[in-house]
Amino acid sequence: MARAPKERTRQRCVMTTDSEWEMIGALAGRAGLSISRFLVGRALESRDPAPEAEAPSGLPPEVRRRTALAMLVLARIEERRLADAGATAVWDDVVAAESAWLDAELDLGDP
Repeated sequence: MARAPKERTRQRCVMTTDSEWEMIGALAGRAGLSISRFLVGRALESRDPAPEAEAPSGLPPEVRRRTALAMLVLARIEERRLADAGATAVWDDVVAAESAWLDAELDLGDP
């Protein structure tokens, strides 16, 4: 998200509810960005990707596939490890918490 050398920023206005602004601020903080940089980055990420990339990240589809597969394998191993240890409730709690976080993250993208 680099700017041209002579390009300068200008103040803009964004309308949000107080609760939306708090959620955006929390997400920006977790990302280590100002709210302004976070919003610009997220907006530019959401553009339709180039046809050859087919991914907002710009990563090729095969890289995204391998990354997703690795995450799924690791999650399955951890789920089985916890089940073998008799701690399925821990797995269920983690899945519920992360699911809630993901739902909140995705809600920010809904119009």
